[in-house]
Amino acid sequence: MSGPPRWAKKALGAVTGISLLLLLIQYLLGLWTADYAPAAFTNDTSFPSLDWHYNVGFALGIVSILIVILAALTRQARLIAPSVVLFIAILVAGVLGMRYVNTTPNDPLASFGMGVMFLVAFGSAMSIVTQLRPRLGWAPMAGDSGAPTF
Repeated sequence: MSGPPRWAKKALGAVTGISLLLLLIQYLLGLWTADYAPAAFTNDTSFPSLDWHYNVGFALGIVSILIVILAALTRQARLIAPSVVLFIAILVAGVLGMRYVNTTPNDPLASFGMGVMFLVAFGSAMSIVTQLRPRLGWAPMAGDSGAPTF
């Protein structure tokens, strides 16, 4: 039986980097929407920032599924666990976003929940990136040959 594909970790790092960029864009679009949209708005398509917020959210959902698949290909629990947390955080943020937009007046708890889920997703993505970095130092970890892993 062969081990995990060599390209899986590199692809996981690249896609996780894309997710971090999309999370930053999503955050900025959320701020723009909250600042310039009316106090109580619905899923009206007359707000370009809200439309892009939706689109980036869907892209984040797709990217997070891809991250889970790539992490599973590595067969390393230290990468799989944060990728699943990332996917769940993005999913929950999307559900809370729909709740926020579809309630009048807009639900402040849903807004708070979106913010918390953003932080969880960002932390999970950073955890994946950190785990993919080569280990520095002279002492190998238990079960590790000491050679840098990529």
